[in-house]
Formats: sequence, C-alpha cells, structure tokens
Amino acid sequence: MTSYCNTRDERWRLPPRKALHPKDTSERLQIGIIGAGIGGLMAAITLLESGHDVEIYERSQFKSEVGAAISTPPNSTRVLNYYGFDFERARATTAEKYIYYDDPNNINKTRMITCTDYTPRYGAPWLFFHRVDLHNELKLLATEPTPTRKSVARLHLGVKVSDIDIDGTIHFEGGESVQKDILIAADGIRSSFISKVVDNAPEAQHYMSMLRLMAPVEDLRDDPDVVALFKDGLTSIRISYGTMRSAIIYGCRGGSLQNIGLLYHPELAIDSEGNDISAREDFVYKVVEEYAKPVQSVCINARGVGQWKVFTRKPLDRLVRGRVVLIGDAAHPMPPVRAQGAAMAIEDAAALGVLLSNVTSKDDILTRLDMLNQLRVKRVAATQTASSMHQWDPTRVSEEQRQYFDGNVPQTIEDIEIFSYENSVIRDAFDLLERA
Repeated sequence: MTSYCNTRDERWRLPPRKALHPKDTSERLQIGIIGAGIGGLMAAITLLESGHDVEIYERSQFKSEVGAAISTPPNSTRVLNYYGFDFERARATTAEKYIYYDDPNNINKTRMITCTDYTPRYGAPWLFFHRVDLHNELKLLATEPTPTRKSVARLHLGVKVSDIDIDGTIHFEGGESVQKDILIAADGIRSSFISKVVDNAPEAQHYMSMLRLMAPVEDLRDDPDVVALFKDGLTSIRISYGTMRSAIIYGCRGGSLQNIGLLYHPELAIDSEGNDISAREDFVYKVVEEYAKPVQSVCINARGVGQWKVFTRKPLDRLVRGRVVLIGDAAHPMPPVRAQGAAMAIEDAAALGVLLSNVTSKDDILTRLDMLNQLRVKRVAATQTASSMHQWDPTRVSEEQRQYFDGNVPQTIEDIEIFSYENSVIRDAFDLLERA
C-alpha cells in the first residue's frame, strides 16, 4: 500500500502505532459509539488500535448509501495514513490546484493556487473521495482485522438509542440498556445528546443551503465550453463566487466524476410571493445564473444528488461530561467553506485514540477524557470560526472568537491554511499525555 504522506520530514514524524498498543498493565475499556458516520467509524478505528472493546450503534440500515464527494485536507489525510487507511482502494484523487473564476464574462481570467506542494509543506496531500468510497473504507477498517490488530468493532444497524446517562449507560428503544466505560456521541448535527454534555446548549442556525450534484465526465465531452473549463485537468478545485452564492467543482475517482457544490443563501430560494422554490427542477438555473457559461453548463448537465441545509452553531465550552464525549458534527458543526467538517471529526477520533491508550486503571478515565477538552475545545472553536465566513475577513472576528486563536487571528487565506494544515493532533495528544 502506497503511503501518501511525507514521513521523511522531522515535522511530520510520529511515534509508531505500536506505542498505542496495550501493555500487560493496560485496561481494556468497553466503549460504545452512537453513529457510524465518518467520525464514529474513525473513532472505532483509533480505539481498537489502542486495544479497547468497541460497539457501534447506528440507527440506519446502510441499505441505500448515497452521497456526493468529500475531501480530506492535509491535517486529516495524515491521520488516515497513520491508521493504515488504504487510499488506493478508496480511489483517492490528489488535488492539483485551486482555480478561482473572478470574472463571469471571461473564463480565462483566473487566479490559481497550486496544491502540488502540500505534501512537502504540510506532510500530506489534499485528497478527494466519493463519500461512499471513503465511508466504505472506514467501515472495512473498523470491522475487519488488520496487520496490527485482530479485534474488530461490532456494528449494530437499525438500532435506535432513546437516551444516555453520563455514567456511560445507553438506553435503547424497546427498554433495553447497556453500560459502557465510555460513550461517544457521533450522531451528527441533529444529535439528541448535546444537552448531556453542556447546559443551555446553543441552537444550530440555518446559515446557507447547498445543492450537491455529480457530473460524469463522459456526459460533458460534447460541450466545447465545458471542455475548455477543464483544460487544466480534471483534479483541480474550481471556485466561482456570485451574490449570496458560490460554486465549487472538483473531481473524484480519478476525475471521472465531477462533484459540484452550489452554496447559496436561503433567501435565494424564496420567490417574490414568499414561496420556497428550492424543490423545483429549474431552481438550479437560478442558483447558477451569475456564473460563467461553462460553469453554468457543468451544473445544468449534472445529476442531482440532494439538497442540504448548512448549519452553524456557537462553539461549545466543553466536549466531555462524565463518561460521555461529543465528536464530529454533534460537537462542532461547520459550513464546508474550509473543508474542515470531516477533518475535525477525524482529528477528534485520533485524539481519543491516543489519550485513551494504555489506561492502567478505570479510575483514570475521567482524567484522560478531561485532556480531550484541553486539546480540542479551542482547536474546533477556532476552526468553526474560520469556517463561518463565506469569504474570510479577519476584521469580523469578535473578541470572544479571538481567544480561540490565542489572540493570533489568521489575516489571510494562507494563514488559515497554515493554522489548519500544520496542526498535528496525534503528536499533540502524545505530548499532552507525556506531560501529565
């Protein structure tokens, strides 16, 4: 299996995975995970590597898994690589460059930022996946033995959790319950369990909406304008801004599928009579009307995958209470403008795997979980802040938000890249354990 990461540079070297493996004095913790999305499966992978017993409870049946594409920036690609993720089997596609179309009347007027130097700069590339491919590979890694461990997670589908207690008890619909040493809520933006961890949990706010589309490249070859759009290749990120909207186009599965995300303000979906028109087949024309003609053509000829509301939420002041942990969108939902939503879930899981390695007494569980608060609360809050603006403007960062960055607020997009991509959650978690 090919490594996608730069492990020769001292900055990106990490303790070997065997440092996580249990010793004779280590406790094998019983861990329950609610939700089998990216965060839940990744948490299972990291905790299995640390020698624990893991059960996952997922309310769906995974019978009709669909989805658009998803990306992993360098900070999350490094984590996946560390835990033995098979990028080739998941059909990862490496991003080549950002291409910004600033003039809707001139498709040749562009700004370009290369991504090909990300591996030497940040230790790993920016990768694109079809969401189903990424999810399937994580599920395989969680539920099948690997060269470094025999134990696997037990995945229960179609199971509905009705309530949880902070002592680690899970209550199921039907009246049954089970006790765990640690309970991880990875059940997404609509998590039922936020109030178990924080008092007066803030409400999620509808920030924008997104149309997701997929366009097989073979469907686009007959349009000369579209062919010109992809003259720089099929594996770059193409971005176009309009009034209260933006379009992002990038390829997955080697560029053979082009993913299109159309982010727009909810007001755009309301007509002059106050009716919601977002469900109409011709709504896509309204969303793309300000973009250059080739961008319009790609979007109009694409196949619809679905429409999602995009939420923001005020950052939480804690992610843990008792034996209950919030991760992923349950803990810190964020718009996709920095591509850090799944990345933060992957980082959460990595932090848990390291911080819960080699626990010698169950009396130490609460101390270890408190370390997660220390390591993650500011990091995810700062990332939520950076993701909350459609186009970055440091002058709009409030005094409260400045503390998440320890006062060092990124001034440019490159500053945000450095803040986001250079972070090494695995190394930071090992360092925190060593200092304890």
